[in-house]
Amino acid sequence: MTRRTLASAPVAVLVATAVFLVACGNTAPPPIIPPGPYTPGQSYFGANNYIEYIAGDGPVILSAAHGGNLTPTTIPDRTDAACGETTTTTTDLNTRELVLAMQQALHTRFGTFPHVVINHLHRKKLDANRPITDGACGNSEAQLAWLEYHAFMDAAKLTVVNGPGKGWYMDMHGHGHAIQRLELGYLLSAVQLRQPDSALDAATTFEEASSINSVSKDATGETFSSLLRGPNSLGALYAANNFPSVPSASEPFPQSGDPYFNGGYSTERHTCSIAAGPLGGQSGGNICGVQIEANLTGVRDTPANRAHFAEVTATVLETYLAAHWGIQLGAPVQPAVP
Repeated sequence: MTRRTLASAPVAVLVATAVFLVACGNTAPPPIIPPGPYTPGQSYFGANNYIEYIAGDGPVILSAAHGGNLTPTTIPDRTDAACGETTTTTTDLNTRELVLAMQQALHTRFGTFPHVVINHLHRKKLDANRPITDGACGNSEAQLAWLEYHAFMDAAKLTVVNGPGKGWYMDMHGHGHAIQRLELGYLLSAVQLRQPDSALDAATTFEEASSINSVSKDATGETFSSLLRGPNSLGALYAANNFPSVPSASEPFPQSGDPYFNGGYSTERHTCSIAAGPLGGQSGGNICGVQIEANLTGVRDTPANRAHFAEVTATVLETYLAAHWGIQLGAPVQPAVP
């Protein structure tokens, strides 16, 4: 993989210009990332190498917003006082390494590259999975990195829509909860998931608010609740491969009192949820997905476990996307004969 760094205008000038032009309302802001075309498998970087985009040519998009370790002194630490609200600054250990393992596994199995967007800044400097006010806390250098992160996401989505036509987004995080399982966030709260199947299927508001809105509307012979936690759901497929998950057929919802992350800003912005904004996804659009909060033990803790999870993910996505949304990841690449 080669590296390419974006040559850009000074941070303060570029951000100020973008903000000014947006305020005018009739002029598009200048591009803050390379306009492309992008070469699949090659890395492209924003200013200061804070944000990395590994271009893809397949229908899968991966991101790691909280796995960075860069702590430049030019960006103040995010604090409650600076951000104007309670901030979280802990790193999701090894999530950057996890998405790279997933990229490799998908490429090895299918011969195509998923798109990957990585924030290399420590979370105490930038949280790309929050709105810019909280994520960058008013610092222009952090604001530019935040803008680059989501601009690269938009570039990845545009490539998918203009190529394969529709795609699947997985925002990878790590939790420190005692229950060692994958928490699959579809933008539905634990309370909502504890609704019976009949309620989930009857009220279209649940489906529309979810990050699999378009998958559910396009699926033939599948109810919304079955996509969330039926025998062929994403969680059930992971659980069948010894990665316990919630929601799934065996764990259909978090029990009352169980910690659970249901998806954050990036999932709202970049998927087919009705919450998606004009710069992100589009309700009923062609990019759907999930936020995965991965447990540490057996998933993120060692290179071997990350590689195994990545290989299972490739097979799980192959089955899930073909069955529910007609996305063919491609015939598995046959290993070379020695």
